[in-house]
Amino acid sequence: MARRPRTESSDGLYHILNRGSFRSSIFESDRAKYSFVKTLFEACHRFSWRLHAYCVMGNHYHLCLGTPIGNLSEGMRWLQATYALRFNACRKEHGHLFQGRFKSLLVEPGRHWCDLIDYIHLNPVRAGLISVGNLADYHWSSLALFPKKRSRSNFLDCSWMDYSEGISDTAKGWLAYLDQLQLKSTRDPEEIKTLDRKMIRGWCIGDPEFKKIMANEVSATSPAIRLEKEALINLNDERWTIALESCRRRLGKIPGEVTTDRKSAEWKLAVAAKLRQSTAVNNAWLAEHLKMGTARSVSAICGKYERDRRDQCPSWKKLKKMTFDH
Repeated sequence: MARRPRTESSDGLYHILNRGSFRSSIFESDRAKYSFVKTLFEACHRFSWRLHAYCVMGNHYHLCLGTPIGNLSEGMRWLQATYALRFNACRKEHGHLFQGRFKSLLVEPGRHWCDLIDYIHLNPVRAGLISVGNLADYHWSSLALFPKKRSRSNFLDCSWMDYSEGISDTAKGWLAYLDQLQLKSTRDPEEIKTLDRKMIRGWCIGDPEFKKIMANEVSATSPAIRLEKEALINLNDERWTIALESCRRRLGKIPGEVTTDRKSAEWKLAVAAKLRQSTAVNNAWLAEHLKMGTARSVSAICGKYERDRRDQCPSWKKLKKMTFDH
């Protein structure tokens, strides 16, 4: 039976979660948690996501994501596959890491969104890993980074605060938020079951009217959902071409040099590395448009370049601080 296409749209707001295969503890060590968070941040940068909350536990994760360009599935495939590759390479293992495709629920902006953020941040408390009074010390949650306004990444987005009373993105506001979480924390099994039913079951978190509207939209546009992948491919090709041309011009290269210069020319490696870092570009596209051989060869030579000598190369220094409009 064919899989149902996921409901995706621009400006989508989602609760994302997944577990280790057979509920295995794929994030048991701090090193594994750090690696997943690092990969998540790379995904946010590459796919222009807004990360409203996250929490990594021993055998599962929770995310609240905004997708301004409607690329949830594309980005999640990259995130889970990349983390699995890194995890297995580190342990010299093979096989599936996650129990399947990620679960996603649409979220209604407003109080349901705020409830979800609280639910995600209180996960370690419900699991008995830390007391609510020390919740800000749980390193593998967005709550550890949000209050650090000067240093946090620009994709970390706490605009959900606009729907909350008495809290704001200030030092005093975050203290008030921690007090609010303390009031909402619970270890009662029945209350936890009720929260789980609301936050992780079904397909949508919101009022009945919101669910009805969304269901009608999904029913009315189901053919468009299947076409969305084709549209996204076309949009990506245009976006990546513009980014590549910007890099080429920055380096003073003419179009003909793409063909005449060798596959592993330093400037090509720098351009490929920049696009791999800043966009969702794939190796097959780079191989074709930069004339670098095959996708496999791009993966090999770019991986070595990025690990061993990128920061010392003059072309990379010229491209390093470039930004692209998504």
